[in-house]
Amino acid sequence: MTIFSEEIIHKRRLNLAIAWESYLQENDCVILACGEPIQKPGGLDQVYPFLPHPSYFWLTGIRRPESVVMYSKKYGWIDFVKPVTKEESLWEGSNGRVNFRGLQDIEGLRSFLANKNFEHIFILGQVSDKIRCFAKNNDLQLQIYLSHAIDSTRRIKDDSEVNLILEAANIANKGYEKIQSIIQPGVTEKDIQIEFEAEIQRYGAHKIPYDTIVGSGINSAVLHAIPTTKKVLKDDLVLIDAGADIYDYCVDITRVFPASGNFSAQQQEIYNIVKESQRRAINICKPNMDWHEVHRESARVIADGLKQLKILKGNTDSILESGAISVFYPHGVGHLVGLRVRDTGHEENQQPQKYCGVTLRVDLKIQENFILTVEPGCYFIPSLIGDASTSLKYKDFIDWAEVDKWKDFGGIRIEDDILITKSSPRVLTEAIKK
Repeated sequence: MTIFSEEIIHKRRLNLAIAWESYLQENDCVILACGEPIQKPGGLDQVYPFLPHPSYFWLTGIRRPESVVMYSKKYGWIDFVKPVTKEESLWEGSNGRVNFRGLQDIEGLRSFLANKNFEHIFILGQVSDKIRCFAKNNDLQLQIYLSHAIDSTRRIKDDSEVNLILEAANIANKGYEKIQSIIQPGVTEKDIQIEFEAEIQRYGAHKIPYDTIVGSGINSAVLHAIPTTKKVLKDDLVLIDAGADIYDYCVDITRVFPASGNFSAQQQEIYNIVKESQRRAINICKPNMDWHEVHRESARVIADGLKQLKILKGNTDSILESGAISVFYPHGVGHLVGLRVRDTGHEENQQPQKYCGVTLRVDLKIQENFILTVEPGCYFIPSLIGDASTSLKYKDFIDWAEVDKWKDFGGIRIEDDILITKSSPRVLTEAIKK
């Protein structure tokens, strides 16, 4: 069976056909490939868990390897799917079967294309050698435009996608509730990871959307901290960046908790700054707003907060333009999320610019029904604050004697996923307490 209704699939295909209208001639065709399992090195018959190409899955609701969907103005949309073999049924059951009107056997694709004699055949998606050989008279630039049109269409989330993401958020909330009950001095970062991942699977998560991040103490300043056997100490901050996944739709969430149950005065000051930065950034997330302006707003709040603490000095605009803020806020404010943790939005950023000292993953005008993370952070990262060239470069904006008082602090990041609406953005992950 497919994940989405035929009505949803029909509407998505119609929207994409409209987006492709100006690029394709009557005798052109586009093939979007699902992909094939990848063998593990030295694994003989072992393969990595299969993930369908996200655009293929979005257009079909089908997760069957070695399948494709074809489109042409003349013939419309046609699905070619690999049937379940007897050997598969023996070893894996019939989970690969799909029930969708109009499916063709993938073995018939070659003869179909030969009979129709298309002038151009564009191949997109997760392309194997078996499918790549069908490409014909490709115009590389036009193929890039076709791919970008998929991304632009797919960024606009429909109700069925939002509902899946809300379901993933509710599951993730169970994981966060669980770890809040166990975080205390003496547990390890690995213990926290295990409890979160076990709990979300109990409540229906198919998998984790990315490697769970847990950092305690100084490790909370490591942006992608790998959970270790390090024990949490009583004065530690504990940062958890973890989500839940259903059919590749996911949430990306970060929370920070004090190991003792209460923030110290110093921890509370930074926490309040980051929380206010996130609130202000979310508030300006409206249709037609440039995403880099959302980042700038979040960076401004953090810069003003660090000025209050005497860590930064000088004019705030100059701090932002110089990039000095990136010593403490070294990443972008967020990214597109939804169908996979890094949803569409990267390929069009061919000449990325820096804003407030960092390169953004998304440099677009946001639109209604985009889903994005908003995840400002403030960190005291040893490799940044202890670097001599950094000290010299930003000596006019950073009081390094004051920074020395914070060198063992770690870091704080707060992250939620938001849906852009005509009015105020909707926080899809608001169930997770912060």
